[in-house]
Amino acid sequence: MPELAPQDNTLNKLSIPLWFSRQLMRVPMLSDLLLIILWLVLWRVAALMEYAPHASIWFPPAGASFAAFLLLGLRAIPSIAISCVLVTFWEGYLYQTDMTASQLLTIGSLFSLAHMLPYYASASLLRVFIHNDEQKLPRLMLAFLIIGPLASLSASYCIQISLMLGGAISANEDASFLWLPLWIGDLIGIMVLTPLSIGLISRIFPNSGIWLSEIGLRQSPGPLWPFIGKLSFAALLSSIIMFSAAHFQVRELAFGIFFIGVVQMWIVYTETPLRSAISIALLSCVTAILVKLLSLGDDALIYQFSISVLAASTYFGLLIPVLASNNERLQEITRKDALTKVLARQYFFQSANRELQRARYYQQPICLVVFDIDHFKNINDTYGHTVGDIALKQLSQTVMAQLGPADLFGRFGGDEFMLLLPGYDLQQAQQLLQVMRKKVQALKLEHLDIQLKCSAGVTEIAAEDTVLKAFERADCLLLEAKKLGRDKIIAANDTDDSSPPNVHSL
Repeated sequence: MPELAPQDNTLNKLSIPLWFSRQLMRVPMLSDLLLIILWLVLWRVAALMEYAPHASIWFPPAGASFAAFLLLGLRAIPSIAISCVLVTFWEGYLYQTDMTASQLLTIGSLFSLAHMLPYYASASLLRVFIHNDEQKLPRLMLAFLIIGPLASLSASYCIQISLMLGGAISANEDASFLWLPLWIGDLIGIMVLTPLSIGLISRIFPNSGIWLSEIGLRQSPGPLWPFIGKLSFAALLSSIIMFSAAHFQVRELAFGIFFIGVVQMWIVYTETPLRSAISIALLSCVTAILVKLLSLGDDALIYQFSISVLAASTYFGLLIPVLASNNERLQEITRKDALTKVLARQYFFQSANRELQRARYYQQPICLVVFDIDHFKNINDTYGHTVGDIALKQLSQTVMAQLGPADLFGRFGGDEFMLLLPGYDLQQAQQLLQVMRKKVQALKLEHLDIQLKCSAGVTEIAAEDTVLKAFERADCLLLEAKKLGRDKIIAANDTDDSSPPNVHSL
């Protein structure tokens, strides 16, 4: 078997997840089972990071549930419900409670309802928002940062009520505020792990993440090792801050964790959105582990708040390169003609006015040329518009290659083009057009067995002229060239009719 080229190896690597997704589609129940396993694994991660019984910095399954309902809707309910009941029994075993299986089933069922209803409703609201909003990414981020905290707040309060109804906790004064730590844990789980959970679940359910390609977050990743270096530096800095807080017993040192935001923004602005999501998830994981290992439970609220701020900053930070890219793309659309990639008409005239002012300041000559392709309509009618478009693009590239950095080349419309030549007097402009004429006539276009020829009008812009007046004059000269049989350059200095125009056959 021949050795694959580098690009083939890349495609082969990319095809592995696609192959895995196809296998999952053949076994529908397997996808649901994998979702349950993912949910249980994330719950166990939170349990291993408890700094006190039932108390962890974050609750990752909240992010998985929100992502599952966002991608799958009602289909996610059985898997999430089963997961909630299973972890209830698991916790009963871990903490050696005296509850019967019937009691645990009741508590698990109430917990699943309290957990699912707020997240399903909130995810459904966000799904409607995604499909109805044309400005997808900025408003989607803002909506997520509003809906996510409200969803976790509703879920935490509902879970508190469900635990009271199931008899897992008593309805005393201390238990009445259980919703607050539950809310913070769920909030961080949603803020930190929803993006990664979306990525994982969209792999498990391949048809669920089609809309992801529409929100503008797909970017090509750069080298891996610089990203690993940045992530390692952030983890090291976080560890130093938390070790210092634990060693010196100075609570104020815990607030140093907010400096991690500087490194995280560095990652956000230089890496892909996926890597930014990975970094915030891993940094949150490191923080949760160190809170447990270093017995920093008294300052848990500080670290939870820092993670929330870090996640929110990451999402807003993601907007900056995307919005900048969108803005650059819009500027490109307004500046360049879509077909030929030369300057669009409006931008050409704006730039020409600036160049005219510069030429007058330095007292340099400046010429304006208007030209088009002879009998271009016949080309379209005989060979088709596709061949006509190819001719326009080839001509534009040929003309562009003859121009200097200060020259402007724009398309007025159809097959009519404009040239602004700063520093050229009328004779020099005609000489340049003669060179272009030979280059254009030498073009060999596929499916076109005729020679391209052009007619042109060229005028030198006088001191009292405007670009618009010069254009009108050059356009009239172009019309005169057509009346004289085409394939000609007609040049004139100004509007003075006493001097006849110069006519050059092309």
